[in-house]
Amino acid sequence: MRSPIFIIAPLLLSVLFCASVFASGVDDLIFQGSDYQYRGELDKAAQAFTQALRLEPDNEFALNKLAINHVKQEKFEQARPLFEKVLRLSPDNTFARLWVGLLHLKENKTPKAFEEFERILAMDPDNANAYYFIGVIYAVEHNPQKAVEFLRKAQKTSSDDPETHFRLANAFLSMDMAVNAELEFQRTLKLYPKHTKALNGLGWLFFNRGDKSLALDSWGQALKINPKDAEARSNLAKVHNDDAFAAYRKGDAAEAERLWKKTLSYESKNKAALHYLHKLR
Repeated sequence: MRSPIFIIAPLLLSVLFCASVFASGVDDLIFQGSDYQYRGELDKAAQAFTQALRLEPDNEFALNKLAINHVKQEKFEQARPLFEKVLRLSPDNTFARLWVGLLHLKENKTPKAFEEFERILAMDPDNANAYYFIGVIYAVEHNPQKAVEFLRKAQKTSSDDPETHFRLANAFLSMDMAVNAELEFQRTLKLYPKHTKALNGLGWLFFNRGDKSLALDSWGQALKINPKDAEARSNLAKVHNDDAFAAYRKGDAAEAERLWKKTLSYESKNKAALHYLHKLR
């Protein structure tokens, strides 16, 4: 008579093999979905994450990824239950809790959002995002002292994250704290020199304080990084268009023409430039 171990072993190996293939299939689908998401193919990403969840309905990573995909497509009502399911499975999942808070903010349910961010800090006292969004809430509520307190905490707990510094810069701008905003834009660029949004924001800071050449240089750098950057092109077109009007009013038609041609090099359909160049001919 065969030993029971020789009867059970093949069955056990079969089960383990199937489980391995199953897990591999889920991981492959999540990887595939993440790749689609990175490339902006959000419908394909959603399909891959949905397939992964059919195989493993409680996979927290896939739930979060699909929820974020819905957010990117502005399908917020479809995203919320996925984040909430993650929190039922793992109440300490700070990523899902942050997004539940952000969805509350979007619906102007500020107290509920605040509560979620405070819960995150109770679990993770170094969570820069929670500090940041509490700071933003205080800024919106016109409590600058508290806003700065929490924004500073966000800064200290995430010194190596360029996005945190970029968000801080914008928050300081909203409170008319230009010097602080400039420092945060500069820190963003030190960590990630190709951050075109920081270059555009920094350009406006320079421009508004009267340093036009620095502003043009900052927007020019953004265009070198991304020649299709619409914000940088719009900024450059606006400044050259304004300068063209100034030259035109002074009677310097040649300079006005030169500047309007430069405006069109950044914005080929700029109505003012097209109109006045036609008028000057």
